[in-house]
Amino acid sequence: MIKLSYWLISVFLLTASIAQASSSDISTISSSVSLRSFNIGSFEQIVVDKNKQDHLVILWSFDCPPCIIELEKISELHQQFPDYQLTLINTDAVDEQVRVKKILQQFNLAGLDNWGFANSDEEKLRYDIDPRWYGDLPRSYFFPLQGKIKRLRGALTSAELLKLFQPS
Repeated sequence: MIKLSYWLISVFLLTASIAQASSSDISTISSSVSLRSFNIGSFEQIVVDKNKQDHLVILWSFDCPPCIIELEKISELHQQFPDYQLTLINTDAVDEQVRVKKILQQFNLAGLDNWGFANSDEEKLRYDIDPRWYGDLPRSYFFPLQGKIKRLRGALTSAELLKLFQPS
């Protein structure tokens, strides 16, 4: 119960801080965070571009509280393993990019390979990623240098993330 309360308070505070961003904050955020447009074919491009080492792709939304908690864990691990290949794909609407960028900046994830859905037909984008995915979040795909791709549903624990981040 205490963890749930902490989690709800954290999500509320994050949402409140994003909502109170001033226009000068917004222009600074927009220029300092790169968010590539995710369209049909982008997922295949991401996979092909990242074939030299293990690679983790995480899909997230700011409307998904477990996603926000997972981003915080990823931020901590990214500080320990800055060379780990990690891609974040945001599934929110195109007109929410300022909000998305603020979250990425807040968690020090602005320098990663960040993408945002750039098409209003989210169903087609989801199908292009994985025909078996119906939009549940968070969702991750682990592409090991050797072995099979792992489809990971739900928020990853710190232990699961650490296992993925540690060099093989």
